[in-house]
Amino acid sequence: MKKMMLLILLCGVMLTLKATGQSGDVIRLEGEEWVLMAKPIGYDSLLCRRMGDFLPENVTRSTGNYSGYTAFWEVRDGYLCLQRVEADFYDEVSKKEYTRMYEVKDLRPIFAAYCLAGTIQARWFSGELRAGKGDVVRYVHDGFDRNMETERVLTVRSGKVLETQTYHNYRRAGLNLTKAQGEIVHRFPWKRFPEYRGERIRFSLSDFQLTADGHFIDCDVRFIYLRSSQEMINDGNHPLALALKETLKSIYPWEVLFINGKYTSEYRNLTITLRGDITHNKGDSAKYTIVGRVYGESVRQRPPYDVVHAVLVGSNLSMVEQPFQGWLTDSTGCFRMTGLEAGTYHLKAEYVGLAPCDTVVTLPSQHNDTLRMVLPLWYDYILKYDCSPELSKENILKGHPKLRLVIPEEQEQKIRTHFFWIKYGVSYDVFYPLKKDGTLDCYLGVPNHMLTAYNQVVFDYLDKKFGTSWRKEAPKGIFGLDKSLDEFRDYKWFIKTLHKESKYPVKLLAKGKECLLRIEYAVDSNGYVVQPKIISCSNRSFRKAALDTFRKVMNVPTLLKAGKDTLVVQYKLNSSATVNPDTDVLVIGYTPCDKPILMK
Repeated sequence: MKKMMLLILLCGVMLTLKATGQSGDVIRLEGEEWVLMAKPIGYDSLLCRRMGDFLPENVTRSTGNYSGYTAFWEVRDGYLCLQRVEADFYDEVSKKEYTRMYEVKDLRPIFAAYCLAGTIQARWFSGELRAGKGDVVRYVHDGFDRNMETERVLTVRSGKVLETQTYHNYRRAGLNLTKAQGEIVHRFPWKRFPEYRGERIRFSLSDFQLTADGHFIDCDVRFIYLRSSQEMINDGNHPLALALKETLKSIYPWEVLFINGKYTSEYRNLTITLRGDITHNKGDSAKYTIVGRVYGESVRQRPPYDVVHAVLVGSNLSMVEQPFQGWLTDSTGCFRMTGLEAGTYHLKAEYVGLAPCDTVVTLPSQHNDTLRMVLPLWYDYILKYDCSPELSKENILKGHPKLRLVIPEEQEQKIRTHFFWIKYGVSYDVFYPLKKDGTLDCYLGVPNHMLTAYNQVVFDYLDKKFGTSWRKEAPKGIFGLDKSLDEFRDYKWFIKTLHKESKYPVKLLAKGKECLLRIEYAVDSNGYVVQPKIISCSNRSFRKAALDTFRKVMNVPTLLKAGKDTLVVQYKLNSSATVNPDTDVLVIGYTPCDKPILMK
């Protein structure tokens, strides 16, 4: 029985250990809703049981939401507070699904010990909570084991939010561990292990450690399983384990994920199966072609100042096996190497201003995908000479703590002469003034997360010396402190901002007027929204209100693609049930009110 369970655990050639992904709760932070990758109620077994007893039997549960509910949270007066709980139900009589909302007053019997002044404070919870938005960067089908583009990590103790940190997560291209079996088999030193010829060897691995540019550092080999002999080896220093690590180190670059301030692999646990009798046909006389594309890393020159990839035109490629021949990428960043024989080739891509990228290709390849090579920023140089926590610490030890910031052109003099620098004994080392068109006066070559890490050392120093009051007096533009520098101003941000700023005209609300209008707008080459024009409108009285809302996003540089587009705005009364399916921005008016109404 024990062996059978082990075989089930190890089944598959390369198998990630997965269970079932769960949908999280929702938390509102500074006016925006974030996905909370947790369910705080479930951390207290008594509350969890009470909530289960509280919900009716016909609550809809699924493998993605075992609890059957979604809780909505906020941070109020420094505490994590429960706003409401929503749950879906199925009516057997009508055969329809419906949603029921439970407010704080309905939940008081469950959370009686945690109710205070009309709120439910999550004083039962201590630990870290992750809230995310944007696309999913890393996903494992197991609970809340996933990461999103932008994450905020809340440190909570007995319900009190002590600290909030923002991270921008991303994936750096390279060879994925789940697609590397052929390359690992080819490179593994089988000649040193003749006793394992023909053997299927399964390695259970965890805790992958990678460098920022994709070099393998180390991992834990939890156990090795020999299938034919059913032998289990629980020795991380066994010669087979050391040989596997040696093989992984020889492959470059590996795919790297930057997750919440750390470079890591996508998989925390992985099983790799190798077979010792896999060989290549040495008599292969066919000719092969390598097709690829070269990208280069750069820093986005507007918020959130993160790392982006762009194709490199004119990147130079060389091959160790053909030292007197070279290739250049074309206008699309692509290259093509033809007439190659079967074998292993070491490729190197180079471009002025970026670190080179090396990789190994074995022909014939098991994968026909276009080879992707990414030249990273010169991180080693940046960390050593330009921007790192260590350099920040050195400045503090020398008595000259310095911060990194950006300064809007019209506020440059004001920020330069700000009292903050003298009062707290801090200066700024480098600044990148913003022009009136939103672009930087000079090239910013250090990404936001590195500038923030540099500044964080100074933040900790100031916190220790002055407490946290200095944060309220600091000028704008400091990386890691000014949250506007972290905004990802894409299309989602654009629509959310229009939702937030849209107001229902009071006079038209009182008269029971509604409207559906279409607005054409353009985005210029600098990312600014320009030339809003109403192309259709069912009630002309709403034209000014709609254009006024647009003007509030026209002075902000965005990441929107240049060109023209159209969106639909609907002003609808709460008493009306009709919502146009094409509506992008919905503004709801509540008839009893006598003041402008924000979107619901």
